[in-house]
Order: sequence, then structure tokens, then C-alpha cells
Amino acid sequence: MEPRAELIALFREVVAALSAERLVREACAAGRAPRPAPGGRLATLGLGKVAAEMLAGARAALGDELEPLAFAVPRGSGGGVLIEGGHPLPDAGSLRAGEALLQAASSLGPDDAALLLVCGGGSSLAEAPRSPLGLAEMRAVNDALVRSGAPIEEMNCVRAHLSRLKGGGLARALHAAGVRRARALVLVDVPQGGPAAVSSGPAAADPTTFADAREIVRRRSVALPAAAVQLLDGGAREETLKAGEPADFVEHIVLCDMRGPAVEAVRLSRRPSRIGGLVRGPVAEVARDYARELTQPGLFAASGEPELSVPADAPPGGRAQHLALLMARELRGKSAAFLAAGTDGRDGPTSAAGAAVDGSTWDDAQRKGLRPEEAIARFAASSCLEAVGATIPAFRTGAHAGELHLLLSQ
Repeated sequence: MEPRAELIALFREVVAALSAERLVREACAAGRAPRPAPGGRLATLGLGKVAAEMLAGARAALGDELEPLAFAVPRGSGGGVLIEGGHPLPDAGSLRAGEALLQAASSLGPDDAALLLVCGGGSSLAEAPRSPLGLAEMRAVNDALVRSGAPIEEMNCVRAHLSRLKGGGLARALHAAGVRRARALVLVDVPQGGPAAVSSGPAAADPTTFADAREIVRRRSVALPAAAVQLLDGGAREETLKAGEPADFVEHIVLCDMRGPAVEAVRLSRRPSRIGGLVRGPVAEVARDYARELTQPGLFAASGEPELSVPADAPPGGRAQHLALLMARELRGKSAAFLAAGTDGRDGPTSAAGAAVDGSTWDDAQRKGLRPEEAIARFAASSCLEAVGATIPAFRTGAHAGELHLLLSQ
């Protein structure tokens, strides 16, 4: 099999192995769901890119015992209790989903148990902004944070302090309703903070403060709307949920984390394989690190979430595709191939899951007059790679655990 095709096939095997439906189904069948008191309900709420698949897994294991209340999901997967929101920017549906989650939590009682199903993407799919912020301000906040190049934990800090849902807001609503039996099954898609950081931690204690959020905005020069700046500067009467508070009662169980994709790739590969460390840091530095791995034959697998600062006037692009084009330059003329793709089957606001390149990709782009060096400088990797047939079409994987990077040297 041609090396690029081999890597794409391995990527598809990995995301199948990380199926959110299967992970939740097996967890619930093993008794991981909380138990209500006699006469109480087992209710479930959730949010994130594969929350619909997580709910399907819980239903398969628990059947009629489970009562779904509200789920924030991406466009194209909604209906009934599944409320569609926007991603990567929140929309009116995101506000409906956020309010529905808080109302559902408030509708429960002391005899009820809450099963929370949480995965990445919920920060934009569900939103309940603090007053006086509205949809326009929250869209501007999310857009500014994504373009700032800030790591996800810093973005979550700012978002949590502008929201009634994030930073433990959902846990507070459950606790205020009298619920004392709650457990969250979590697919972790962040490099730091663990399950409490996923989707900005709606049911977990938040160690950050308003002062931390202000420092991040200042240091990163994040251009927030005036109302958001005023809210952060003035603080709020109530901080985000802190460890040790009575509402910090929801147990979080990790079903998969960001190391999972690389681990699965090595397990499934038929090549001599090795695993790199958890990926984080600027994309350009990640590419330089990967270039040093070319001296060793076999498969090198790594997963995580690198950082990329994107100018406001840049065309729609994807972080994985930008990394792939950087690697195409490193691979030029070599007998090697590289893949970078999102395990959720999407790479940013593009029609691709990522890209797979080899030693001929860079020269192919130049022969077509695409000027790949300029494409890197303009953050236009997506259109360049698509023109040479290097992109992987987006598809719904049913998984969500960050990006997978595969380097095959021969």
C-alpha cells in the first residue's frame, strides 16, 4: 500500500477504536452510571461534538432506565433532546442549549441521579453568558480567543468567567436542586487540566480566577468586546466553582484522553512503532521536532493539540493542514509520509479532517504554481493541499480525542 494511503487507513482504524458510543456503552454496562434513590430518576445531560454518540451508548446499555433531558450537539445531529449549537463559534442554538442544560439540572430533585456525558466542543455548542453579555459578544469572544493562539486551558479560563454554565455552573445548578448523586463520563480532548477542563468544565471546580482571566487577555492581547472587558475588570459577585465547595460533588471518569489516539495507532500498526510525547506548543516547533524523527525508520505516532496563532484576515484554514504543509517541506525528496488529522473528522472550519503528505507533495504544489511557502505565510494551507489531492475529506468519526499525527519513514 502506498505510504499516504497506509496512514489514512490507520487513521480510520484509530478513530473506529475510539468510538464514543462504544466507550460509553461499555462504561455504563460495567456499572459506571450513578444510581438514583428508590423512586428517583436516572437523568442524563450532555454536551460536545460526539455527545449524541455518547447518549446512544448510554441508551444501549441502560435502556428505558435512562431519561435523557438535554444535550448540546453540533449541526446535523439534533432533534428532540438533542439541541444543535454552533461550532467553532456559538450561535442562537448554543444559547438555547446552554439554558436548556441549566433548566434540566434545576428540574431534578434529591432522589434523582444525574449522568453527565461530556466531550470536547461544548464550549461553543452550549453557552449561557453572564449578564450583560449576549450572543454577539460571545461570538466575538470565541473568535478572538481562537485567533489569539492561546492554549485551550487559557481560552477556557476566559470563557468560564464570562459564563453561568462553564467553570462548574452546571454542578452548581444540580446541587442547588438537591441532587447529590452525579457522575460525569468524559472524553478528554485537552492537553492539560484533565476531565475538569473539557468543554470549559461545566460540572467541575475551576482553579482559575477573574484575575487570571484578565492577565491572559492582557498578555495575549486578546481583543474582547467592551462588555466582556468590563465584566472581567469588575469581576462578578460570584467566582467560578472552587474545589471544596459543596457544589464540587460531581465525580468525573475519563473514558479516553489525548494520548489515546497515538496509543491506538501503535497498537494497530503492523510497522515497528514508537510513541511521542503529548503534543502541545506552537505548530512550527512541532514540525521541527517531527523532522528530527525522520532519521529512524518505522512509524512515529503522537497525539495532542498544538497551538497556532491565526491573523484576523486569514482565509478559513485548519491547524492540522497547516502542520501537514510544514511537514511536506521537511519531507521534500524523502521516502516518508506524514498525516495530521482531527479525531473528530474535522480540521477547523474546513471541509477536511486533515491532510496526508509525502516527499513529493511540496514539489507537486510548486509545479502547479501554488506557491506553498506563501500558503504557509498566509495561513492558506487548506486550499494548497486540496489542490494537490492531499486533504482527507471531513467525515463524522464518532470519536473526539484531539489530533493524531503519524510519521512513516522508510
